Amino acid sequence: METVVVMVAGLVDHDVAVRVWRDRPGSVLVRHVAAETCVRRWVDGVATDVDLLHGCVSCTVREDLRSVLADLAGHTVVLHLDPLLEPDAVRRKLGIDVECVITVLDAATWLDDALGDASMVSDQRTVAQVVVAQAEAADVLVLQGDADERTLAVLDRLAPGAHRCTPETVVVRRSSRPRLVPLTPECGVSTAVFTSDRPFHPARLDQALDSLLDGTVVRSRGRLWVADEPDVALHLESAGCGMHVGQGGPRGGKTTQIVAITLGEPDVITAAFEGALLTDDELSFVDSIRKLDV
Repeated sequence: METVVVMVAGLVDHDVAVRVWRDRPGSVLVRHVAAETCVRRWVDGVATDVDLLHGCVSCTVREDLRSVLADLAGHTVVLHLDPLLEPDAVRRKLGIDVECVITVLDAATWLDDALGDASMVSDQRTVAQVVVAQAEAADVLVLQGDADERTLAVLDRLAPGAHRCTPETVVVRRSSRPRLVPLTPECGVSTAVFTSDRPFHPARLDQALDSLLDGTVVRSRGRLWVADEPDVALHLESAGCGMHVGQGGPRGGKTTQIVAITLGEPDVITAAFEGALLTDDELSFVDSIRKLDV
């Protein structure tokens, strides 16, 4: 028999995982909760403490799940993740397909959290980075409480194709693929798209990145081409007022693309990045230097 895994995430208190488990006779409920020095794991109510691996909760849960899922091969397993965990960080390299990711969110407060700069107590992430990543990974979004139209418009762009429901009507359903992000503005929510075939000036790029941290951008992602790193693609990811820029591997074509979901003016974002590109004179100078290096 094939092992079936359903993952339930969310930075809120909820009983959705239990509901899914009860609706699937014969399934096994597995839950992980982070403690100060360990991760406590429950398998159908039986608790076991698992020592932390080099201080990382995600790594500990992922490695422990490999062992647990091997023991539960052929079963349907409902994974109730610790509230701090991001589904993609757990299922990465898990070695097994996840049938469905269900994310539970507080409809009244989620957007404020997603735009904010509050820090997590447990690590260096922001609350925005956690709640945005949890929603973005979802096949099913479970909304606790009423969401306004602006929140729904953001979720349409952050997790297009995800099924939305309430805790009382939760279903296990893989979302439709591919996920197409709506580009038409709705309820003040827009998608800014910036592309270019010339590199950024590194100093001006730092200034342009600030346009993504003004409290109006829910999520941005991109691959950047910077003049002083011609052979490396930089990966950009932001959520609310939290951002990460790092190496994304060898450059596969000299292009930049940035997509941002914003409640502000998308033209402000595209103009900021347009102004950070090398000018014609700067580009000619860089090309001359490269020819001399050859």
